[in-house]
Amino acid sequence: MKLSLHLASIMSAALAFGATAQAQELKEIKFLSSNDGSCSVYPQFAMQAFGYLEKEGYKLTLLSSDTSVPYVAFLSNGDADVSMLDASETLTARAQGQDVKVVYETHQFAPEGIVVLADSPIKDLKELKGKTVGLAEQPDEITTQIALDTVGLTLADVTTFVVGNKGPVMAAALRDKTIDAFAGGSSDRAAIEAQGVVFRNITPDAISRNPGNSLVVWGPTLEEKRPMIQAMVRAWAAAQAAGPLDIKAVAAACREYIPEQFENIDMGIKMISYSAYTTQLRRTFNAGDLQPDVWSSIQPAYIKAGVITAEVDPSTFLDTSFQKGIREITTEYVKEGINKWKADHPDKLIN
Repeated sequence: MKLSLHLASIMSAALAFGATAQAQELKEIKFLSSNDGSCSVYPQFAMQAFGYLEKEGYKLTLLSSDTSVPYVAFLSNGDADVSMLDASETLTARAQGQDVKVVYETHQFAPEGIVVLADSPIKDLKELKGKTVGLAEQPDEITTQIALDTVGLTLADVTTFVVGNKGPVMAAALRDKTIDAFAGGSSDRAAIEAQGVVFRNITPDAISRNPGNSLVVWGPTLEEKRPMIQAMVRAWAAAQAAGPLDIKAVAAACREYIPEQFENIDMGIKMISYSAYTTQLRRTFNAGDLQPDVWSSIQPAYIKAGVITAEVDPSTFLDTSFQKGIREITTEYVKEGINKWKADHPDKLIN
């Protein structure tokens, strides 16, 4: 009788454990990042490493950013739950009547820009007239056009062509003076730096005051996916805050996901630092706050560049309903996740 009771207790405990494990099974968030293979978008890895997303009851599936399909299509057809769109993509989608909603501004300083070699005689954008500008991708022509417009130049005043976004190729184009300047995003510039090329950014600050990337969802499914979206933005806010709090811990954690970006440790840390202290630095009172005034101020340039034909009311695509949950994230909570990872991975730390 005692043996039977003992076996029954074991079976009962096993069933209870199985039920608990099943109840705690993480739900999936399908996320389309601006670059799934770069630690320049460090929160997508830090939120996983430091447990912020897991505590919300979710796990992240990173979709390949190497696609020719418009990012907004992934949202409309349900292949992505959350996507990272730049301002151009967001405004274009809204102008075409696509019901996208911005729920969090990840980059409140545009990562796109124009750079020249550190020892280049070119000091500002005006001096690009008659020069050749290499592009990481074709969409970077829009950035170039808007930047040139600030100094009275047009694309007709320069020669542009797509160099590609492979580090050695971009670096060689600058180093060999195949191009006089390069237009691309922060991950592109990090890849160039990794090749030992030193450059200067000649992009005006006015161009960089732009929601360079935001977390965007599909409006018709927003309510259905509200718990998921709330989990995502809370985890992102925590992970984003982790950068300035402990840059080396973030770099060490990211190295576990993308080790090739840390073959040169100093360059890897520099890349993370640029993201944490420049492109993804919180520039509003709360993390990810939506800025309707900025969204309005950038639109004339996009109209002039032919991206959109008329201004779009920011109130039709900015959704602030997730901000309360974001404000609940504390510094202590962020540190807790960092410290746990460091304690669990003492052999992975960067000194």
